[in-house]
Amino acid sequence: MAASEINATTGGLVSTAGADAELVLKTNSTAAISVDGSQNVTVAGTLSAGGDTVVTETGTQTLTNKTLGATTLSGTLSAADNIVDRAVLEDYAIQGSAIGNTGATTTIDMEVANFFSATLDQACTFTFSNPPASGDFGCFVLELTNGGAFIITWPASVDWPGGTAPTLTASGVDQLAFTTRDGGTTYFGFVAGLDIKSP
Repeated sequence: MAASEINATTGGLVSTAGADAELVLKTNSTAAISVDGSQNVTVAGTLSAGGDTVVTETGTQTLTNKTLGATTLSGTLSAADNIVDRAVLEDYAIQGSAIGNTGATTTIDMEVANFFSATLDQACTFTFSNPPASGDFGCFVLELTNGGAFIITWPASVDWPGGTAPTLTASGVDQLAFTTRDGGTTYFGFVAGLDIKSP
C-alpha cells in the first residue's frame, strides 16, 4: 500500500510508492495535524517551515505500556472494568444520582452511581442492577427520605443484620449501605444512620 506525505508548504497529502502503509509528517510547522480513528488526516492552519509540529490523535486509540506524565483530562476516562493499579487518590468524589420521588418501582443502577438519594412517595419495590463481577467488592449508599411512610419491598437478595429489614423514619432522612462481593447474588444491607438531623 502506498504511503502518504504531508507537503510542508500546502498541507496536502502526496502519495508515495511503498510496500507498507504509513503517514510521514514532513513539516516543522506549528499547524495542528489531526489523525482520527479512521486514519483521516486534518490539517488546521497553514503549514509553513519552522516551529514544531503538533500531532493530535482522536477517536479510539490503544495505549500499551505507556508512561504518562502530569496531564489534565478534558473528558471521561473509561477504564472499562480494567484494573487501575497503585493509584493515590486526592480530592475525589463518588458519583451521585438524585432519583427524586421513587414511585411504585425504583432501580438502583450501580453503573450510574454509587450514591443515591430518593424520597419515598408511595409503596415501592426496589431493584438493584449492574453490580461488579463476582469476586469484586461493590458498594452503594442510599439516602432515603420518609422511608418509613410507606411499605418498601427490598430485593430478595438483600440480607439484613438479624434477618430483619430496619424500621425507617416516617418523616425524616435515613442512610443505608449495601455491599456485594458475589455479583449481586447477595447484598448485605446496613443502617448507616436513622432519622439523621441537626440536634
